[in-house]
Amino acid sequence: MYQTKVGTALSDTATLFSGVLQGGDIGPLMFLVYINELIHLLEQHNVKVKMFADDVKIYLEIINEVDIMHLQLALTSLAEWANEWQLAISIEKCCVLNIVNKYLLVTCTWAIVRYLLFH
Repeated sequence: MYQTKVGTALSDTATLFSGVLQGGDIGPLMFLVYINELIHLLEQHNVKVKMFADDVKIYLEIINEVDIMHLQLALTSLAEWANEWQLAISIEKCCVLNIVNKYLLVTCTWAIVRYLLFH
């Protein structure tokens, strides 16, 4: 059961079925548990992972088709992980940055679930 207090007023009680209470004592610890698991999951796909707070940057040098597959599998794993933990991915904040070598141009399209990510 959960109840919110603002000043001296108390809300009605509510039952929580998932998630962590915002502002609760256990929140920061649970966030670290979530994030550490995600880092290890993504690194299994040979991608580099950088994080700041709840922002995640995934990148990989694309040399061949195998690298394309690794990056897409990492994005798919990210989506599956978020779904498992009932967390939403802000697709509208996701983007792709291509830094290309004019001698080795690999073109591909990336997606999270069914949403295409644009350059």
